[in-house]
Amino acid sequence: MELSPQKQRTRRAILDAAAGQWARDPAVSLSRIAAAAGVGRATVHRYFPDREHLRSALTSDSWSSLHAAIAEAAPGTGSVLEVIDRVVSAMVHVGDRVLFLFAAAEGTPSDADASVASAVDEILLAEIERGQREGEVDATVPAPWIQRMVWSIVYTGLHATGDGLVARHGVDDLIRWTLRGAISAR
Repeated sequence: MELSPQKQRTRRAILDAAAGQWARDPAVSLSRIAAAAGVGRATVHRYFPDREHLRSALTSDSWSSLHAAIAEAAPGTGSVLEVIDRVVSAMVHVGDRVLFLFAAAEGTPSDADASVASAVDEILLAEIERGQREGEVDATVPAPWIQRMVWSIVYTGLHATGDGLVARHGVDDLIRWTLRGAISAR
């Protein structure tokens, strides 16, 4: 069923608010999510019958948003360190979605979500491996380790913005600086 533009905006507002709220407090009430979205709780229930439907829709939407942002970062074009910089910026741009995905990591993902998550990981891993082959990225460190470092440092940076440690507009520079120091070929 195709939603009208107004209903699409309302649905998007609810998902965006849920991502922001759940990223900081996985136990947040639907009332707080509704207030953050600028709608009533009944409106949230019209779009998502219960908490689990909202959580499931947000998980799928978050993986899709992250995948689209990373694909837009143009993997495979330019130096690997430049690509990783762009991927980090893409991850920071969808920050609340990344934090939500970390918070929602427990449980078994749907097949579609697992497929998109795998595609996101494959893009990052392929770039790291390309960088190791081309001598830009330290080849003495296993590529999956570097991939996990990228996720961890992005997560840490996003949390630091939420804690007021770093400004949101400067966190991707700090993440990129940290990663380059850790993964660049020596």
